[in-house]
Amino acid sequence: MRQWANPLVVAVSGILLTLACYYAPYNQHTHWLHWCMWGFICGFLVPVGVAIALGIRLSDLGLAIGDWVLGAVFVLVGLVVMAGFGIWAARQPDFQAYYALIAVQYQNSPLPFWVSLLAYMTGWEFLFRGFLLFGISGMPKRVEILPSTLRAWFAIGFSTLLFGLSHWGKPLPEFLGSFIAGVILCLIAWRTRSCLAPILLHTLVFGMFVNLVQKF
Repeated sequence: MRQWANPLVVAVSGILLTLACYYAPYNQHTHWLHWCMWGFICGFLVPVGVAIALGIRLSDLGLAIGDWVLGAVFVLVGLVVMAGFGIWAARQPDFQAYYALIAVQYQNSPLPFWVSLLAYMTGWEFLFRGFLLFGISGMPKRVEILPSTLRAWFAIGFSTLLFGLSHWGKPLPEFLGSFIAGVILCLIAWRTRSCLAPILLHTLVFGMFVNLVQKF
């Protein structure tokens, strides 16, 4: 029973933190910096505190360099793939309506935008691809291309479910695609034994898309 105590605490904490992010006291369209810092607190600082309290090493939650070479390859391939979708989506009225105000903030203050975006995605990706993924499954003892245990697949499914549902209210293609993206990002973190590649990829894809919305 004790072997499930930490994963259970992690899972419950993950649900509460996902809700805290979704129902943030700040609106990303009007208070971008505050919204990003809230995401960093809920997605990174609080989970780190929970992990320390549970005696879980942060490196066992993906806060490590891992296979950075393969991670870089995943980031580059992901950017190329998402660029095609981004060019199409940025022209769609529903995406324009949702991201137009964020694009204005990017245009007015590019550097603060990128710094705050990186902070937000650090929290976002650590919550789902570090804290929840490895906190429930445990860090594999050896490098695996795909997870070899049901517990690991459950962790992927659980974190992806919360990740996908947290996109409710966004344009439908993004909401549906977030479930696919969640699984892919989990597998990248699993293979590289790190959440750094997902953090970098998600940051760059989001920033690239906002830039495309601004141009179109």
